Amino acid sequence: MAKSRLSSLPMLLSLAALGLATVGAVPAFHTPAFAQAAEKAAADPSGREDADVPTEIASEHDDWVVRCKGKGDARICEATQTLQTKDQTGVLASVSVRAQKDKPVYLLVLVPRGVWLPTNVAFKVKDGPDFTLTYKRCGTFCVASLELKPDDITALKASAGSGEMLFETGSRQLVILPLSFKGLGEAMKAALNKE
Repeated sequence: MAKSRLSSLPMLLSLAALGLATVGAVPAFHTPAFAQAAEKAAADPSGREDADVPTEIASEHDDWVVRCKGKGDARICEATQTLQTKDQTGVLASVSVRAQKDKPVYLLVLVPRGVWLPTNVAFKVKDGPDFTLTYKRCGTFCVASLELKPDDITALKASAGSGEMLFETGSRQLVILPLSFKGLGEAMKAALNKE
């Protein structure tokens, strides 16, 4: 993962031109370092940031990466997939399943700012349950999350095919990003066991 600062003015990219399904355009984080900022902003779903704790890549599982930070009871691990532009120069979104010892497991999504907040984020799993994640805050990007119940965790671990993440831009244009669940089950097991 490359590390650099986020661009202050996200570049608008046409997802149709990138081969992704959309009804409009979506702002992209025009830097591969979105994951670094996501690590800081996703310290917990309530919105607290913990910039002083380093993050380590614990393992890779097909299309998912497990990363952890902290030690002991404060250790947080997550299975993450970063959705990049076709040319790999910008990040469209980041999806994570986060676990921390003796705390709930969360599904987190980070998308570019400028989204239509009332619609939240829809997370569609082929042959599985659909989820609606509620926006918690927006800054450089917007964070949406959902506390997962045990049945949800089991269903996500069993996912293996493809799915979609849907949200609307501020101008009410629907954005549909494809997701791969290849490796998610193993990545979630690894993240839950590392907590």
